[in-house]
Amino acid sequence: MLARTLHLNLLLLTAAVAAAGCDPSDSLDPEPGPSPKSPGPAPLAAPDKGGQLCGDDIELDLRRSLVLSEFTVMEPFTFTRVMTQILSTSPAPAVTPTVLYQRWWDFFNEKPGVHPDAFHCDDELVDGSPAMGAFPHACPRPEGRLADTDPFDDPANNPDAYIALGVFNRFDLAPLDGSNCGEYRIVFAKQSGLFDPNDRNLIIFEATLPNPNPSCGIEGCRPIAQFWADLSQIDDITEIRDRVEDFYFVDAAGAGPVVHADNYGPKGGQIRTNMFMNGPNAWQLRQFEFVHDCGDSACIKPTLLKDNPFPELFQDDSPWPGAEAFQEWFVRQVPNLEKAGSNLFFTTDVGTFASGASNSEGEFDNYRIQSGFSGSFRQKIEDAITVPGLTADNIINRALALSCAGCHEHNNFGENLDFGDGLPWEPSLGFVHISEEFTAEGPFGTRFPLSDAVRFVFLPHRGEVLQNFLSETACEPCTEKGVKQFGPPDPSKFLLDGFDSVDGMTIGGPRSGH
Repeated sequence: MLARTLHLNLLLLTAAVAAAGCDPSDSLDPEPGPSPKSPGPAPLAAPDKGGQLCGDDIELDLRRSLVLSEFTVMEPFTFTRVMTQILSTSPAPAVTPTVLYQRWWDFFNEKPGVHPDAFHCDDELVDGSPAMGAFPHACPRPEGRLADTDPFDDPANNPDAYIALGVFNRFDLAPLDGSNCGEYRIVFAKQSGLFDPNDRNLIIFEATLPNPNPSCGIEGCRPIAQFWADLSQIDDITEIRDRVEDFYFVDAAGAGPVVHADNYGPKGGQIRTNMFMNGPNAWQLRQFEFVHDCGDSACIKPTLLKDNPFPELFQDDSPWPGAEAFQEWFVRQVPNLEKAGSNLFFTTDVGTFASGASNSEGEFDNYRIQSGFSGSFRQKIEDAITVPGLTADNIINRALALSCAGCHEHNNFGENLDFGDGLPWEPSLGFVHISEEFTAEGPFGTRFPLSDAVRFVFLPHRGEVLQNFLSETACEPCTEKGVKQFGPPDPSKFLLDGFDSVDGMTIGGPRSGH
């Protein structure tokens, strides 16, 4: 087992790691905050380390190797280009990006909607109410009006057009069995959000990238990991932009382009939305996937949310069939939720208990509130706890943090922030982890800001994972000859401390829906 003790050399965020768990006002790098859209300081030079050898330290700049949100880097990432390339890589009969988009958002209208052949939010009913899976959901929603808009028309002046905010390296999500090489994400925001806080809509394209050398297992992903690490050594932002553009749209280190229809549903991956448009409905997060064949063409289809059990299942007297089975399942998750690390606690697949939506406003999606303050379910959780000092509230708050609503808002403050055992957590930017509403200045100029949760909790862990993987594979690189002689490398050497099986594990630890 690989001990996670290697020193993580950070060029920009050394102090940020130490600041994790502190009040945001104490941050040494106050990135979030309004700033003028003007050129930033000269690029920060990185040392030239030359070739990587076994035992070398790997210097990572987390804002180059894990996330990029500079205006310069975002220039090639247009919504039109992404949607067009997804369609062009699908074998489905031709359909225009506009029609694909309009049918997608017609889901938030009741049938027949704008496009009668599209999915609609009342296609399924439970006890006479619109539902997804086994549980009801909000239907209709204001976002349904997007079914009658064209975001590709005059994008520079169109409030319904989208701008790219950032690209995210999620190599940490690569399964240890090497079945894929993690996720590579692009975040877009509806342009209206630049000036209207009540008309915001974010879309996150979360592509699962195939392994270019599956015979080596997870080590077949090394060229992809190395690509991102190498960005830390480049001090020319235009070169970084060109390399990242090529990775996403042409070839990702031998795995084909990130932006490919198969990578957004048919072979893994998904598309998520974070919505708050005009109307009385709460800020809500949803999940979709691209499907090649929806009858006469491809479509983007709604799916249930990962790691988001339906909130009312936490009630002692829950009215829903299956509530007893859910609560038994949840009690079995207590050992997983006890894990000592803000990036390590987890639950297994919630399966049929999953919700179709996650609301970041109000208390409906607050699992701790839904569970009440006493009762047999909470007592069963208490009885299952083995770590001294942890409480049922701590366990439920950790489960909440795994949900969309918790990670994006509910766990920002108050009692929801108490995970017990001294685990650090930091807030989002208010419903989002990267924002179009203001900008920040960085070494490479103006960029869109990240939340403290991303900067101080998630990125340091992901950086350590990337560094450790490359350090380990530099010492014993997988070769075709070695695989023929000895079989594929044993992935258990990449297990994080505290875990003893590779089943269901990623290079970054337990599989997370985030």
